[in-house]
Amino acid sequence: MGGSFPKLLYKNLQTIKHALQEYLMRDGISDDDKKSEQALLSKINGEIVLMRERCRF
Repeated sequence: MGGSFPKLLYKNLQTIKHALQEYLMRDGISDDDKKSEQALLSKINGEIVLMRERCRF
């Protein structure tokens, strides 16, 4: 696998990030859901930043 695995994981995180950003804009979202989903989005963004630093993307 070598260098392809980090790129695949990075792409997966980016896809999840974009999907979650869209999902957060849905109608009727509760405050609790919004808070927890924003916290998850923040964690995903942090993982993306770490991957960029580690893998030099």
